[in-house]
Formats: sequence, structure tokens, C-alpha cells
Amino acid sequence: MLVSPGLCYGKGLLPADSMVGEVSHNVTFTIVNPPSTPFRVVAWTTNGTNVITSGGSGADDIGTGYVGRITLNSTTGSLELRNLVLSDTGEYVVTILAVGQPKEGTATLRVYAPVSKMTITANNIDLVEFNSSVSLSCSSSGTSLSYRWLNGSSEFTASDGVQLDDGNSTLTIVRVTRYDQGPFWCIVSNPINSDNESITLTISYGPENITLKVTPLDVLYGSGSDLTLSCSSESSPPAQFQWALNGELLSNQGPVLRLEKIQANQSGRYSCWAHNTRTLRYQTSEPSDITVLERISSAKLTISPNPPIIEGGSVTLTCDASGSISNRDWRKDGQPLSPSERIIFSEDNKTVSISPLNLTDSGIFLCHLANLLSNENASYNLTVNLKGSTQGGPNVGAIVGGSLGAVAVVAVTAIGVVAAMKKGHKTNELTIMPVI
Repeated sequence: MLVSPGLCYGKGLLPADSMVGEVSHNVTFTIVNPPSTPFRVVAWTTNGTNVITSGGSGADDIGTGYVGRITLNSTTGSLELRNLVLSDTGEYVVTILAVGQPKEGTATLRVYAPVSKMTITANNIDLVEFNSSVSLSCSSSGTSLSYRWLNGSSEFTASDGVQLDDGNSTLTIVRVTRYDQGPFWCIVSNPINSDNESITLTISYGPENITLKVTPLDVLYGSGSDLTLSCSSESSPPAQFQWALNGELLSNQGPVLRLEKIQANQSGRYSCWAHNTRTLRYQTSEPSDITVLERISSAKLTISPNPPIIEGGSVTLTCDASGSISNRDWRKDGQPLSPSERIIFSEDNKTVSISPLNLTDSGIFLCHLANLLSNENASYNLTVNLKGSTQGGPNVGAIVGGSLGAVAVVAVTAIGVVAAMKKGHKTNELTIMPVI
């Protein structure tokens, strides 16, 4: 702007700082140090264009576009500008002609449209961890906008895996993780105001860290026990579970498998499989070994052939019971029974065969059956008869359940008797007569 000779700038005539205005609002250019003497002419211009010139003999000269939008204070020279538009931005100059030298001041006005109508959009909000990337775009009405992105309280900056484009209005995260769910905040600001919006992403992940829990937890379980197996994993959405026994899938599904009144044939290695239908990933738990034993019952010890057992012959004793039998231990007359040339044990100790028999083989044989949950005894009192003997009472049978029974052998003395029945008149009489 050209300055006329003799024109001086008024010290502090207008504020030194730039003025900020908002579209549709008002601003006032205040003369902070008006002349002490009445002035004849006040002129306001901007960018070389007349805003208003007041004074002299004529009426106020109001520039095009300012009619009805300005008010001049004729006492101080201050100017109010109303209904601001963006084109009002510029440098404003005031010239005051009073007694003495004219005075001039300048002020800069910047008019902004406010931040409004914010939106955030994502090119994809249903994401898979490590597989997907996402771009977030922030838009807003307003002028001279600046953009910032926050994840919680942390501000994003361009780095590996993070890209900022379009004046920071677009945020791209490459290969999202579960920690990138947000909410993400876009903050838009200008000198007038600021606004913010957030967006939350759905990121599918897992399954991982799968665990299998058995309740109650034990090394062995008796048949008829109730067990609960539960499976869990870190997964979003929640994983679907299926169960397997010895690597073979069962029909059971869900995070809980209940085994009620479990039997020995259900023993094995149990595991659970977790599947995420969004990530299409699987994970299998470490197997849990479940061993079920049937308690031993109905123990019995039998022999073959049936009595009488004759010296020089052979006999086989068989020990058996219901339930899971882990061990059989044999004793005779309270002492451990050991194999020999005459005494042969089967591989599973279920049978003992003795051949040839001696008279000394007579006695009480005991079989002790056991597993880690229970035990039971069975006994047999074996009598070996003298070879060629027609005597020898009946052999004592098997004694079961761990208790010995006494068997009375009745010896009948060979006495010849002659029985004669004499019939009386009213009674029957039996007469036994010894034979000499």
C-alpha cells in the first residue's frame, strides 16, 4: 500500500496481533489509541479496496459487499464487520485525518469456517489378526483443518506398520493385531474450534493358549466315577470346541465334556480341539490321560480236575475275579508260592499247574488279586489223596472272598449192620443188629 507523504502510523492504533473470525460471526476492529482531537475523516480499506470512508461534506462511502454489514463508531473510528465470509480475510488499514498529521494503523483478519460434520470411515471393520490391513479416513467440513489420530492417549506417527496420508486425514495400519481394536480417535481442529470422532474395529484372533482341565483331578478313577472336562482358549469370536479320545474325534461338542459313571473302556488320552470360524485357525490342547479301573469283586479260586485229587496226578488252580486285575500273588499255607519244575505259573499268573502231585502239596492255597484301587483274596483247601487209596474224604471246595470255611469230614466206621423191621400191632420197630 502506498503511504502519502506526511502520513505517520499511530502507535498502538490497532492491536498488533492478527484477528480471527468465524464465518457468519462478527468482529470489531477497535481503535485502542484514538486521536485526542476530533477527526475530520476516517477511512477503512482492505487489500486496496474501500470498506468505508466517513467525514467531509458528503455521505459515508460504503464499499461494495459491505452495505448492511458494517458499523463505524464515529467517535473512536472503530469498525464492526458482521456476517463474516471467507473472503473477508485480509489486511485492514484505517486512516484517521485529525488536527495535525494523519494517523494510520493496520490489522490482519483471518476468517475460518468451523470444524463440523465429522465422519470416520474404514475400508474394512471386520479384520483378522496378522492377515488384514485397514485404512481409516477422517473427513470434516471447515477450513485450514489439521488432523491428529489417537489410540487411547497415544498419538499415531508414521512408522513401520503405520501410514499417514492426505494431510494426516487417512490412517493405515498394516497387518493389524488384536491391540488395534481402538477406539481410534480422529481430532480435527483449526483456529476457531476442534471436534473429534471415534471408531472401533472388530479384529478376530485365535484360538491360542488352549487349556484342558479335568475335575476332579486324579491319577486313577474308579469305574462309576463322574468326571468333568472343560476346555478354554483365547479367541475372538469365541472358539468352537470338539473333543477327541486317542486322537479320534468324538461326537461331543462344546467347552464342557461330562463323563458320567465312566467305565474302564473309556480310558485313554482326551484332548479338545478349538476352532475359530472367522480366522479359520485350529489349536489342539495337550492330551490328558484318564485311566479308569474297575474295582475287584467276586474273587474265586477253582481247580481242575474236580476232586478227588490223587497223588502222582496233576491239578490246575485258576484265580479269577470281576474288575481290572493288575496283579496276582500266590501263597500256600501263608508262604509265597514259587515256580519250580513241578509248579508252573501262567504268563499272567492267573493259573498254577502242579504235576506230578505229592502228598505234601495238600494245604491252603491263597490268591491275592489287586489293582491300584482295590484288592481281594480267594482261597482253596487242597487235599491230595494217597495213590491207590479208596479212602480219603471229599475235598474242600473253593473258599471265596478272602475267608476260610471249616468243612467237617464225617468218617463212617465200616460196621456191618443188619436191619430188620419188625412190624408190631400198633407200632413200627427198627432193630439194628451187629454182624459178627
